[in-house]
Amino acid sequence: MDARGIVDEPLIDTGGKSSDMKLPQRIMLVIISGLLVPLCLPPFGWWPLLLLCYPPLLIATMGTTPRRSFYLGLLQGVIGYGATLYWLFNIFALTAIPLFVIMACFSGLFCMLFNAISKQKLPPIINVIIAGVLWTGIEFYRSELFFLRFPWVTPGTALGPTFLSPLLGVYGTSFLILTAAAAVINRRTRPFGVILSVCVLSLGVYRPERVEAPAQGEGITVTVVQSETSYMPDYIELTRKAATNAPDLVIWPEYALPYDVRKSISRFPMLTNICAELDAIFVVGTKTVIGSGVEDWHNTALILNKGGVIGEYYKTRPVHFFNDGIPGESFAPIQTELGTFSTPICFDCDYSEVARTMVSQGAEFFAAPSFDAKSWSANQHLQHSLFFRLRAAENGRWVACAASSGVSQIIDPHGHVHASIPPMEAGVTTYRIARLEKMTPFTRGGWIFPWIALAGTAILMVTLVVMRFVKRETA
Repeated sequence: MDARGIVDEPLIDTGGKSSDMKLPQRIMLVIISGLLVPLCLPPFGWWPLLLLCYPPLLIATMGTTPRRSFYLGLLQGVIGYGATLYWLFNIFALTAIPLFVIMACFSGLFCMLFNAISKQKLPPIINVIIAGVLWTGIEFYRSELFFLRFPWVTPGTALGPTFLSPLLGVYGTSFLILTAAAAVINRRTRPFGVILSVCVLSLGVYRPERVEAPAQGEGITVTVVQSETSYMPDYIELTRKAATNAPDLVIWPEYALPYDVRKSISRFPMLTNICAELDAIFVVGTKTVIGSGVEDWHNTALILNKGGVIGEYYKTRPVHFFNDGIPGESFAPIQTELGTFSTPICFDCDYSEVARTMVSQGAEFFAAPSFDAKSWSANQHLQHSLFFRLRAAENGRWVACAASSGVSQIIDPHGHVHASIPPMEAGVTTYRIARLEKMTPFTRGGWIFPWIALAGTAILMVTLVVMRFVKRETA
């Protein structure tokens, strides 16, 4: 108690006592938290709101029962995912709602576990760290390991590429943000929370400098083509517009040729002819048919020059609920006269594992075909474009992405966009990029961080179950 007679108690109850907060107040806090989520991500991109997004969720779910915490977290998740990914209704109609609920269950699980852990009367600083571990472990599992893995809508993604990206990646950023949120809401750890919040703000404001393009005559001149026509003459016409730039490498979108072009005796020569005309290597999104069934094929990035096919890559992360081909199993990059590069396809770039593995196997840059349908909305395109920037920053590589209807972009190793084509427009853009061999700390070992958080989460869950069992047995 201070001189004014005011009891210095934590803002939230971390000792397991019942809180006086009424249910309507809790619901209002989780609604506010959920509505802030879409504002942190494209098209708004108001990332400083990340510091205001998660404290209300934590406050609302503390000092109550674990079960109620789960449902409050579930509500926040449904609102946050639904408001951010509303464009899923354009794809799945009303069946998008169960998808929102499934993703929101992970938010509910975090709130339930953190509520239960906080009742164990641990030191406040330990509770704060546990909050970051739980969130990161659950987020990593939802994003990269769950059978419906979907890494969209995370705090680390919303903050974008920062100085932390090449160290601990997107999941390290999420850990920092949630640890800051948990520290701020408790009086005894608030100074620590303020320090972490300043770190988050500093990462967002002071980002790595833009990497200059190689000098004229050096590096690799890359042209990316954006169009959703799936008609070869249209792509050839657009590509010829870039002929004056003398591209070394041309990238067409995923599904640019939505058939096995190698089996077409009339169309495949058109590809080799344009390669010869421009004296360039092409990366073309197409199919590789391996059977007679409608699903017996690979979503393929075909790499070819005037002499024919010099390499191919099969998409390893097909999109859920779509006939998107049989998953490939190899991450090996392609060795060409332009250097050794990889061609991750669209959804592959949503996952930290794919790009990181490609770089660890020798990729010096990325040439990525992608497909984002016009009917999915411009906002979907803008949200998806952020993942290519994150993968570039995590692994320290130039990324050239050709998307069907946007956003086609050329990104430097710090995640800055140097050239792009707006969504919903057909066009081409050309830029020079460099081959790089040095691996970032993230690529070398920082990628293990979310695995450690996942292991910590599993240990905490087992501990809670055992403690509950022992308590029931001794009651």
